[in-house]
Amino acid sequence: MTTLTLVKKTSFTVASLATTILLSICTPVRAFMFGTSGIQFDKDTSINFTFEQSHGSYQSSLLVAKYQLDDKGSSYGNILPPLFQEIKPSDNGAADEWKGSFGNAVTSDNKSITQTFTFLQNQTYALLLWSDAGTGKQFEQYASSSTFMNSPEWFAANNQFRRDDCLVAGCQQAVFGDFKLDYNSTDSFTNVNGGKGPEQFSSVTMAQLVRGTRVSFDDAGGANDRDFQDFTVSAELAPEPVTVFGTMMGIGALAAARGKKKRHHQP
Repeated sequence: MTTLTLVKKTSFTVASLATTILLSICTPVRAFMFGTSGIQFDKDTSINFTFEQSHGSYQSSLLVAKYQLDDKGSSYGNILPPLFQEIKPSDNGAADEWKGSFGNAVTSDNKSITQTFTFLQNQTYALLLWSDAGTGKQFEQYASSSTFMNSPEWFAANNQFRRDDCLVAGCQQAVFGDFKLDYNSTDSFTNVNGGKGPEQFSSVTMAQLVRGTRVSFDDAGGANDRDFQDFTVSAELAPEPVTVFGTMMGIGALAAARGKKKRHHQP
């Protein structure tokens, strides 16, 4: 599979310097983030991603990308294999708004509907949805979960695609949280969610990740219908084996202590 990297345009003109400053302000710096400002944790954290469904005629792949800064500049490099990938545009042509389900149009490298990814401590990540733009040729365009990456200042190194449909600060291409999607309606995302727009679903808390939340993409840019239902996954904090083992040990110790106390009080 082709490895694609998103690269930040670098030029030392006055205009681009202003752009660089603006993007630097938008660049995530907090210890914990899971949203349109980036994905970052203050310790190694595993997240379970479970595919829900896809819609639209584009054939897409969802990957994790990691931020890197070196002497060549700023970039986000894809981490392979993809979490999920469409092997055809949909289950059955245009039926059900080009619906794609797992095991039919969508698969994963290990054939599991749930993929676990470990985000390393204090590293910055994003989810990237690469699409074929309806031509059948993969990796022609991208939509990033991080808004600032959906900007003309970032481009795909291999094919030079950039989001010229967005402003320099980027445009929101993903929603996070407990939002609603209506696959049988042509209504806007805002109307489906009772007047709450995409900007109100821009991040989630750790508590939401513990109980499970959703991430959904709008793949075609600012000129489309903005329904944010083109590729949807759920995200949930993966339980830590050490924590589970520790809990079992704690329960065992508590039971032993109760047994000892009971014997101590027997006549």
